[in-house]
Amino acid sequence: MDLRDKLSNILDCPELREDQMVSLSYSAARYLQKTFEKRGVPMEDLNIHVIGTSGLCDELRNFGATITGGPSEDGEPSSMSRADLASYSFAKEEGTKGKIDAVVVGLDNDFNYRKLCIANVLLQKHPEALLIATNEDAYDLVGSDARHLPGNGSLVKAIECCSQRDAINVGKPSKILAELLSEEHGLNPARTLFVGDRLDTDIKFGKDGGMQSALVLTGCTTSDTLVDLDVGTDDE
Repeated sequence: MDLRDKLSNILDCPELREDQMVSLSYSAARYLQKTFEKRGVPMEDLNIHVIGTSGLCDELRNFGATITGGPSEDGEPSSMSRADLASYSFAKEEGTKGKIDAVVVGLDNDFNYRKLCIANVLLQKHPEALLIATNEDAYDLVGSDARHLPGNGSLVKAIECCSQRDAINVGKPSKILAELLSEEHGLNPARTLFVGDRLDTDIKFGKDGGMQSALVLTGCTTSDTLVDLDVGTDDE
């Protein structure tokens, strides 16, 4: 409801409903649901390890999955030594099911080396587990001097590097998200205008999804970016 209220205020649209919104947490949950349904496995049987916020954990729980990880607990160390990792049991993460079906990575402002170690070894111990990224944004802009705040893509790349796995991106600009929008909201891409404020995710998402797109200069892509690109490449 917090996200609905925020968007409602920004858009001056008090009648906005939650079923008209598609969050990246929802996209991750629906992707997992559809993927495992094809294997005959219901969400209630899934054990999912999360790097991310309580909102991401709650969305996956709402679909019936068992969740481990998420926000750091009070007093939880941020480091992990070689000896710590060698003796760590993973019983907390694997639970009574003794398995992990997916590791889902969303933005976590408390991301640390301990979380990286745990996620990496879970993927090593369970090679069939999926590695899901809610998005792969490189950075956001903060402050009057447009400082680069590392985005979820930096966390995803760290896990990809040590696990030697490629994450499945369920956010922009993936076709997974485009298909979800078309299926659940009946969007006709040819008659859809996608509005966004960054070229590498928003505008690419519209282009790859067969939509018209409109760039607004309120985010990571600035007028200086466009000047530097000149005519750019096809991808740009």
